[in-house]
Amino acid sequence: MHSSRSRFTRRDFLAAAGAVSAVAALGGCGRTGIGNRPLVSTQQLNVVNWPEYIDLGTITRIQSELNLTVDYREVYEDNVTGFDDLIAPVLTGAATPDYDIITPTFWVADRIIADGGAEPLPLEVIPNHVNIDPAYLINDWDRGSRFQMPWQGGMTGIAYDPALVDGEIESINDLFNSRLAGKVGLVGEMREAVGLAMLANGDDPSRPTPRTAQAGLDRIKRLVEQGHFAKIVFDDFVGFLADGTLAATMAWSGQAAALQADRPDLEFAIPVEGAISWFDTMIMPRGAQNYLSAALWMNWMYNPENAAEISAWNLYVCPVLGTQDVLRSRGGESAALAENPLVFPDADTRNRLFNWGTLDRETERSLEAEFDSLFAFFE
Repeated sequence: MHSSRSRFTRRDFLAAAGAVSAVAALGGCGRTGIGNRPLVSTQQLNVVNWPEYIDLGTITRIQSELNLTVDYREVYEDNVTGFDDLIAPVLTGAATPDYDIITPTFWVADRIIADGGAEPLPLEVIPNHVNIDPAYLINDWDRGSRFQMPWQGGMTGIAYDPALVDGEIESINDLFNSRLAGKVGLVGEMREAVGLAMLANGDDPSRPTPRTAQAGLDRIKRLVEQGHFAKIVFDDFVGFLADGTLAATMAWSGQAAALQADRPDLEFAIPVEGAISWFDTMIMPRGAQNYLSAALWMNWMYNPENAAEISAWNLYVCPVLGTQDVLRSRGGESAALAENPLVFPDADTRNRLFNWGTLDRETERSLEAEFDSLFAFFE
């Protein structure tokens, strides 16, 4: 997701409904094991997550149902500082993790797993692992999801005010059109911004090459230098769009869906060229102290009844099979949410989504550094 460098408080979009199924049977003291590692229930759990992914009232419910004391910290604010401050010290051995679960975006998870920084999942105490949407099980970097469980997904497309753009935005090239100069937001995640520019160039961000990725970045850079973008945005795009500071912006689907609840006149478009798909994922870092507690948390999240509550609150793409059926069964607004392609993408929507592919680390670091240098234009 998805940084909250400037936070926007998400309101309660849908009222919670229905009973919650407990998995307390897994939550008592005990000992089991995976490989040579014992699984001991400590009744403690430390979770690091992005801001505003969970209604904090849900944390209280989890503590009660799983008999855990949860230290829940919304301090993962973007992937660059999150990696540098929280993950890299653990990977290098300079620090032991003070968290048992962290939720980086998938490309960071790829690096963690490749560097041996993730504990294998104790699947014998995560029976709900079977509820992972198969679309998330085919990643080359963790086929079968043995080291991570997708937390929430989303799309980076275009949000806009039809009254301010004088019509519809259907294409990324519409967003880049000079008639909108000075009224456009640039998302502050390199892979998403550059990925959209690659699509506008006719290139495939799911199969990037150094040449095509650089061409996408060069296009973004030229637009920044020309003053086309008024802001670099994270989830604060909703405020800038709502008050008319921006006419259109690269945007995240969950926040856009929440904003539309208050401003149904605003639009979110998946461009004709496509949009960027991503997901944040739950990882247990190497050396996590509360290994069993982390597994219980993951299992709770993959109960479709519980996942339905999370989805109804944050409006991001749900990776848990059965959640859509739960929402349909509740009727009313919940049933309407079940048919929202921003939360449960249909086949047509999925066919227009592109994940960022993998480049060698040196190339990606170079792209990241060049993209980060653009922030200076907005200071």
